[in-house]
This record gives sequence, C-alpha cells and structure tokens, in this order.
Amino acid sequence: MQKVSTRHLHPGMVLARNIFSTDGILLLSADTVLNSMQIERLQHFNLPSVYIRNPLTDQLTDKDMLDTIPEVVREETRVQAVQVVQTAFQNFSANHRLESQPFKDTAEFLLKEVIENPGAMVHLTDIRTCDGYTFGHSVNVCVLSTLTGIQLGYNRFQLKELSLGALLHDAGKMLIPKEILTKAGPLTVSERKSMEQHPTLGFDLLRRQRDIPLVSAHVAFQHHEKFNGTGYTRGLKGVHIHEYARIVAIADVYDAITSDRPYKEGSLPHQAYEVMLSLANTHFDPIILRTFLNQIAIYPVGSIVRLTTGEIAVVTKVIPGLQTRPALKVIFDASGSKLENGPEIDLAQQLTIFIDKVFTAAEVAKISLGNMYFNQSLRQAQ
Repeated sequence: MQKVSTRHLHPGMVLARNIFSTDGILLLSADTVLNSMQIERLQHFNLPSVYIRNPLTDQLTDKDMLDTIPEVVREETRVQAVQVVQTAFQNFSANHRLESQPFKDTAEFLLKEVIENPGAMVHLTDIRTCDGYTFGHSVNVCVLSTLTGIQLGYNRFQLKELSLGALLHDAGKMLIPKEILTKAGPLTVSERKSMEQHPTLGFDLLRRQRDIPLVSAHVAFQHHEKFNGTGYTRGLKGVHIHEYARIVAIADVYDAITSDRPYKEGSLPHQAYEVMLSLANTHFDPIILRTFLNQIAIYPVGSIVRLTTGEIAVVTKVIPGLQTRPALKVIFDASGSKLENGPEIDLAQQLTIFIDKVFTAAEVAKISLGNMYFNQSLRQAQ
C-alpha cells in the first residue's frame, strides 16, 4: 500500500482504501481500478492523496509482515471521528451554538482505542475526507497528543482533559472567515492577523461551555505559544505554557508538516522528524518533543528506501526506540534487477548499512505503471 498524491494518479492504479466524502458517503471503495474519469473526480474534490495498491510491497507474504506494528486507531474509528467533528463544526456555523457533547464523546472513544493499543506506533496519520483537512487534522492532533500523554504517564482524568483540548484546539477557526481558512496561497498581513486571533476566539468560546474543563480551553488558547516565548497570543515561555498545550503544539505542527494539501505534498516522516528536532528548545519543550518522536515511525512499514549498498528495499518492521534502524526486505539489487525473494536485512544488527534515500510517493507511484518506469526512476535517483 502506498500513499500517492492525486496529481500523480494514473489509470489502472488500484485503490487500497475506501474514499469518503465529507459527509461520510463512500465515493470509491478499496480495490477499485481507477479510470480517467474517477481520477478527475478525485482531483475535483480537492482530495490531496489516496492509498493505492503497491505491487512491490503487496507481494510480501503474511510472514514478512507479521511483525508490522498495528495502527494506533482503526481506520473506521478515525473516519467516524472525522464525520462527528465535521458535523459539529457545521452545526456551529449554521446556528452559532456549540454542542460540546459530540466532541466529548469523540475524544472519549479515541482515547479508549489509543489506550487499547499501548505498543502501537504512528505509521500513517493521514485520515482525510474530500476537502476535509481541518476535521482530519483535529482528529490526528487528538490521537497524537493522547499517545504522548500516555507515554508521559498521565492518568485517565488527565488524558480526558488533554484529548478533549486537543480535539478542540482549533475551535476558534470556526469564527475565522472561510476565505482566509481555505486560501491556498500566502496570507496577507491583515489576513495573518485575523488568523492569529483563532486561539483567543477559541478560548472565549470554550470557556463559556460549562461542561468543558477550563484547562482544555487553555489548550486552544496556548497551542501557538513557543517554548522560547516568541509565539502568540501572549508570548508565554517555558513552563508558563500549560503542559497540555506544549504537547498539542508539537502534534499540531507535526501533522501539518506531514499532511498533503491540494497545493503541496506533505513531508515524509523522516524529513518531518529532522524539522521537529531542529525546533527543540525554541518552538518546543525538548523533553516532551523527545517523548513524542519516540512514538513516530520515521520509516513507516511499506516505505521504499535505497541503502548505502545500492540496494532498494521495503521496510517490514519498526522497533520502538530504534526507529532509524528498521528491518527491511531487499526488492532490487544494486544493479537494479528485481528480486523475487530478496534477502532480509535488520539494520539494528547490520551497523555498517544505512538508509541514504527514501523514495517519494511520486517516485513509487511509477511502480504501478510497470517496472520499466520504476527502474528509470531508480537510475535517475542514483
């Protein structure tokens, strides 16, 4: 399975996951062989990316993938959560009254599922519906923040406060003009000032809700503060920023960096990892950041990589704490010849071999057009 930008889709590619509209209607089901009309339809809906069958990774046997670390939250749970959040946001836009119960229920069942998968790592966090970045982003940030809270030893009460605050961290954006929220290009100075009001607007909205903890409202208020005091809205610094908000700030930026948008492709996990590390002590609490990054699969299972040996391999296993040294299965030798049953390499044991390139979704998409196209891309990358 491979995530591919809709800009790089070609007729004949096969969907690996269902695609839903913003109101939860199934648009295309898994195993659909895409044609030109369907591809145009997906692009028309502004869906940034989809998952397609990948002949190289899908050929791996069940035994090869037995050690695959499970997803933190099941796809159907994520889709349901996105639908609930979207409906609640839309209802607010219609009647300017916030119904907090749907958010509380959603945060609770996401929390429950995350707790039930304590050993899971984040492999794939893209859970978009058509034109639904804001809603999928809220759910992703909730899941990522909750995972971090668990690793920090939070009790159930703290986790409930954190997960609800994370789910509602962008509530203030409901009060920002839609033309600013959905603008594809850079914001003007005045538009940026308007956008930077959303933490304050969100806090004012949430603190009026009697059944939402005040500390959860403070997550919305403080999630754009930076650890060195250069953030907004109050320029808070270090421990003066609530710990929940310090967690959500990290999850918020990570999901934004790795998310595909209609106007840009998201960074690969290993690229985002390096960006996040560079922001330790300035933007982020370094201790919380390290805890957060320890649960991220830098090279997710299914990633296609080039090794310093010149071989091309697919990641088959990621070990928590050793994210930079995954287990692999070689699929092309150093000369570019495809291997039907290539050797397995555990980088945690083979300390002289390193990953020197991760192939992008656009490059890997060529696999579905035939090995000739992929071999050409391999030669160009070397």
